[in-house]
Amino acid sequence: MVCALSFSVAIMKGRTVRIIVHEPSDWDKGNLFGTVISDRGGKKLLVEVGKYLLQLVPRNENETFKPLMQYYSVMVDGVFLDEDGTVMDGGIYGSVTID
Repeated sequence: MVCALSFSVAIMKGRTVRIIVHEPSDWDKGNLFGTVISDRGGKKLLVEVGKYLLQLVPRNENETFKPLMQYYSVMVDGVFLDEDGTVMDGGIYGSVTID
């Protein structure tokens, strides 16, 4: 089982993803593009988006990011982190795909 987790991490790290923001409804910054810098066992992705870090978790409790490897999208909740890893105000709901 440990080998499978390591394999998943190696595949996701460095991948470019596209995040389509559905909420907040007044989002006017368009799609977000970033690079996966960390995969926490398929349950959390840490994505570098410009100068920000965005932590993504699957919206559905029993889902993982595995469908991304088959080029499907995953519905996510996301929060922006500051340089210390502290959660900043606000968050997003959207979908993520490998770009």
